[in-house]
Amino acid sequence: MIAGRRLFTCIIALAVTLGCFASPRPAAAERFTLPPALLDGYARTFKLDVALRLHVAIELEPSDRSLEATASSVADPASPMHRWRLGASDFARRYGRAQRDVDTLAALLRGVGSTNVYVAHNRLVVGGDLTVNEAERAFQTRYDLWEHEGRTIVAPTGPLTLPVSGIRAVRGAIKSFTPRLADTIERPTLPTDFRAAWYSAARFRDAYDAVPNGGAGILIALIEDASDRADAGDFTRFARAETTVALDAAHVTEKAVSAPISEEICGRDDRGQEPTIDVDAALTLAPAATIEVRYDEVCIRGSEGTLELQRALDDDPAPDIVVLPFAVAPLFDSIQRTFGPTPVAYLEAALRGIPVVVPSGDDGAYGIRVAGVERAAVTYPCALSFVICAGGTSLGERQGVFDEGPWNDGTRATGGGISYEPRPAWQRAPMEFSLANGVHERMVPDLAADAAGHLSVFWHGYASGGVGGTSESAALVGAQLAAINAALPKERRIESAGDLYALASAAPQAFRDVTGKNDRGYSDNALHPLPSPLPLGYHGVLPSPPPQVRGCLPIRPRGCDVDKGYDLVTGLGSLKEQTAIAALKPSP
Repeated sequence: MIAGRRLFTCIIALAVTLGCFASPRPAAAERFTLPPALLDGYARTFKLDVALRLHVAIELEPSDRSLEATASSVADPASPMHRWRLGASDFARRYGRAQRDVDTLAALLRGVGSTNVYVAHNRLVVGGDLTVNEAERAFQTRYDLWEHEGRTIVAPTGPLTLPVSGIRAVRGAIKSFTPRLADTIERPTLPTDFRAAWYSAARFRDAYDAVPNGGAGILIALIEDASDRADAGDFTRFARAETTVALDAAHVTEKAVSAPISEEICGRDDRGQEPTIDVDAALTLAPAATIEVRYDEVCIRGSEGTLELQRALDDDPAPDIVVLPFAVAPLFDSIQRTFGPTPVAYLEAALRGIPVVVPSGDDGAYGIRVAGVERAAVTYPCALSFVICAGGTSLGERQGVFDEGPWNDGTRATGGGISYEPRPAWQRAPMEFSLANGVHERMVPDLAADAAGHLSVFWHGYASGGVGGTSESAALVGAQLAAINAALPKERRIESAGDLYALASAAPQAFRDVTGKNDRGYSDNALHPLPSPLPLGYHGVLPSPPPQVRGCLPIRPRGCDVDKGYDLVTGLGSLKEQTAIAALKPSP
């Protein structure tokens, strides 16, 4: 079967925060430097094409500097502030800066010729698109090309200068690695008792204990890349192909937030495959939800996706759940040293009770594979404590009973591991944590769903399957949250990763625990053992396997296992919708 995967890797860069500042008001020009880990090992080479484009988001420090601490408390089920919420207008009043601050930044960008200038409703974020030449004028610096072992980064040669004090971060001011999609790979079917299949929507719903007509009254925002438009007719074909469960493509709306960027694409002519898979996944597990496909500027070299998330939060009505199906970059150091402080958009989503679901990555212990870099990593933004990070499983049946194993197709495998971030207080459960003792850092993923493309979808009129990845897992998880939350009062809903761990503590039966190695021989990102004899009597030359890098090296030198309870491959396991609803509903 086709068991490949396509991975968005919009590896980013950004100029960073400065810690504490004076009171938030317009001031003389202020200078700040890059994150210290961003250009480690890179050498400045020569002047580059100044017509290259940057996709920049400038963040201001909030007027109330306790924003991140407050968001952390709200996301912790053990905190007295858990579920304390702010509406969009209240958030802007409490944390937003003076209107003149954002107006000054917007005028700066427009004054040098920037396009698509955007001012967020919270008065904390201003973004726009500008060429390197325009950025040099705006930020009073010079850009050059930086190189290390064949990899290049477009970056300024010195600090950036901005006319407003209290700058939190400048995201996208550097153009790092070129985004790519991992090509779909064909492989022969391997002999195994864990039979993979392309399931109908009805059968797929059975696997996840889906609630009938789930998701009513919930709006799911799927943020997709503007250059990767789906064929809307495929949504109708998918819905009509299912006769035993009511699916209605009228629940799917499409919104062109920005125009496609012609100079850069995500690595290949994908022709709408990603949004097609994501919509079909969401429609399957939350058939009554409203699904908005937002085509925006995500897969641009240097983008982080935070401006696109902010635009989704600014919509009226705002989404109830956001799926950002992009793995942005591998994390080899702390988030602060590499990408700067937590983006404002994630903090706002946390305080407004809007869960953001992201994928864990598709390259096993590498998180995202970078040519020439043989280091274990986790992915960003998956490692943030303000997201729900979804890993991948392979859905199948053993003797007619649904089961799941870790997703590992040989080249692609679910990412996961231990980050450099402090372990959040909520990351605990009564189940056996295989690495809990002595681990003081954030572990990912949080939970998982099928990444092996076992849902039969329609793509340009053809029924197909076998293409997935952890971005599909994120869409499935987002839909499950919609179905579960629609059946619950607001005070009982799952709105953060912390809520998932609280549920696992109170009702472990609400998760399918994926345990142990399965027939694919999963141990971190290792290849499954070659079958003997080889399929179809093959006697040719076998390609050499890629170098194996195991995760968790400081804790477990042999790599990550798939264990009972939480593990660094499948997290808490996969959600069972109806069981979770039964556990979360208030007592009569």
